[in-house]
Amino acid sequence: MKIAQIAPSRDSVLSAGTSDSGRTLSYLTDELVRRGHEVTLFASADSHARPRLEALGETSFCRVPAHWGRTGETTMADEPAFEKCADEFDIIHSHVGIDGFPMARRCATPTLTTLQERLDFPEYVPVFEQFLDLPLVSTSDAQRRPVSWASWQQTIYPGVPSELYRFNLRAGKYLAFLGSLSLEGGLGLAIELSKRAHLPLRVASRPGGTGGFPLSIPIELMIADHGIEWVGELSEKEKNDFLGEALAFVCTQDGCSGSSGLCVVEALACGTPVLAFQGENAAEMIYDHVTGFACESLDEMVDVLPLVGDLDRRECRGAFEKRFSAERMADQYLRLYERLIGAAKFLRMSGASVVQRARTDRQPMTAWS
Repeated sequence: MKIAQIAPSRDSVLSAGTSDSGRTLSYLTDELVRRGHEVTLFASADSHARPRLEALGETSFCRVPAHWGRTGETTMADEPAFEKCADEFDIIHSHVGIDGFPMARRCATPTLTTLQERLDFPEYVPVFEQFLDLPLVSTSDAQRRPVSWASWQQTIYPGVPSELYRFNLRAGKYLAFLGSLSLEGGLGLAIELSKRAHLPLRVASRPGGTGGFPLSIPIELMIADHGIEWVGELSEKEKNDFLGEALAFVCTQDGCSGSSGLCVVEALACGTPVLAFQGENAAEMIYDHVTGFACESLDEMVDVLPLVGDLDRRECRGAFEKRFSAERMADQYLRLYERLIGAAKFLRMSGASVVQRARTDRQPMTAWS
């Protein structure tokens, strides 16, 4: 199968040191190439992956501070990729978000869009209504909730290679937090949990995050006497110990943040249970009372912490291997690619394009099996 993967030019596609979405795309493309598919990655020239790379620019926009507020340039950088893909590929997989909707509609090649961002902005509603025909993938069921009526084909959770994280059978005695270094972004609740449970909390920033001290955190909290330790940005090798040696991984972020859940996958791969809030992205990724706890409140989270040590960490690793490996992620996408290609062929044989059909009946696009 000839597959085009179009990455947002604002970020590099790397297996380490980049955003969750960039790393997930790197794992996906590498696995597709390993299976013998002909994959071309359209991304910034500083990306590194196994497929053939078509550079959209010399450097990702996120690495050039002067470009951070210039969204128009990122859109213009992505558009040539769709033009090049029009006749060369069996399927186009877009990762550029809603900015790519107009380009995807104009493209004759079947195009699938995976959305990573939060979707609870009211101004997004007319956009999704206008492009109701475009087939979409969410990274969690919670993410799609604000526009549940859109053309969702499937929820496909992020995955990592099975060998990347090693299983740790022995539980540690601290809580681990990996995410936004903002008290409003869930860290404040994680700190409150550790204080009320009398357990140390170790805090790490996401890959590609700030390399300096997180200024949004009061310095008096980040001292040993309070049991809060900031360990900075970690490599995958370092995260093996950080996550694997923790008693539990604390995921207190708001599910509307659009976070991909990759950190939940990494924790489960290490055998570490996950604590999350009901209704959020992370909660749907765990088996309650088996691979973690989905709690209604912080009070409940404090109450269940004594039970975490009784969970079988082998169940966490098993859930990862069954649901969240890169191999499993590739399986799901390949089945969806085949369905979309088949649907496009059917429409061509019937004499109608996908765009013509959608504009006529204004129904969501469905990939028929």
